[in-house]
Amino acid sequence: MNVQRKHALVRYRRPWGAAHQQPQVKGSVREQSWPGTLMGLGVFVALVSFFTVVHWTLIPADPLFRVFLVLCFMGNILPYVRSGSSLGMERLEWFLFNLLAVGPLCTGLLLWLNFLGHGTEVITYHTVEKVDIGRTKVTYHFADGALERTPLARSVYRDQGEVIGSTMRITQADGLLGIPVMLEMEPVASRP
Repeated sequence: MNVQRKHALVRYRRPWGAAHQQPQVKGSVREQSWPGTLMGLGVFVALVSFFTVVHWTLIPADPLFRVFLVLCFMGNILPYVRSGSSLGMERLEWFLFNLLAVGPLCTGLLLWLNFLGHGTEVITYHTVEKVDIGRTKVTYHFADGALERTPLARSVYRDQGEVIGSTMRITQADGLLGIPVMLEMEPVASRP
């Protein structure tokens, strides 16, 4: 005997424009490209700043590296729900965003502001005691111990010329943030 149904089976269709039945399953992470773009820009700014303004800023490497690390991990101290999740990022993406975008961009911005907003220039002359010639760099050692704490500031690339003078003219200034910067270092034949 065949069982006949009086009602046809109708599949449930949700109304047009209705939300997902279980929104917590879907999550709050959105697919977006701006974090990746800022991370790439942060790496580029870090490389450009390292080969330019880091050499011109007269700060030892240890405090500069500490400032860089603090700026890289500053965003990870904030609660993830209020910071990363509200921007639509997963936890790993939020960590990498702070490490590769926030830290390098903020450090580069601070270094460039310090360099470009410098005060009055002071010209000093220093006698060269010793010269270390490497494959790509020439590092000067001065008799009066000038720039001893900042070895990157005493080095110049070999492509800039092989002129080694007995006296170096160094132009320095105080930066916008109070950190001294070196504006120019060039060999001179004799002191004026």
